[in-house]
Amino acid sequence: MKRISVVLLVGAVKARVPADRPALEVPVPPGKVIEPMPQPEPSTPEPVGDLPATPPTNPRPNRPASREPAARTDPKPEAPVAETAVPPPVTPPAPAPQLRTPGAPDSAEAARQVREILDRAGKSLNSIDTRRFTKGRREQYDTAKRLVTQSEDALKAGNFDSARKLADKANDIAKELLGR
Repeated sequence: MKRISVVLLVGAVKARVPADRPALEVPVPPGKVIEPMPQPEPSTPEPVGDLPATPPTNPRPNRPASREPAARTDPKPEAPVAETAVPPPVTPPAPAPQLRTPGAPDSAEAARQVREILDRAGKSLNSIDTRRFTKGRREQYDTAKRLVTQSEDALKAGNFDSARKLADKANDIAKELLGR
């Protein structure tokens, strides 16, 4: 058999002590130098001319102490009788034109576009058999129906941009439900 010899080197293990280093000396912060604000030169006010010696007048006359109304002695002057002139008929101002962004269709064209989108979404939603839907898909279907209704309301109110956005959302949901 072969002998395996293990040689252990046991050395003295010493903890190393860090060399003594001098402590850092923190310099003293510089003293605060406060400069005094320059004093404004005292100026003498300009003399004002003499004020008038008359006391100010009271704009309200004193009221009599009694509560009895004073009798008027001067009669009211009669208003001159003039011929009754017929005023010219007042025409209401023309309504201001509705503002549109450049490139946006006029109201008739916008309404037609929204109606087309609503018709497509309505046909898609009506062709879907909802009996096999899960609860989540049923909620999406109801949301699409609500969006169609809201779009029709916005179209009636003349809010074509909002009606178009709602109709597009309803159409997108209907397409997604058909595709599944």
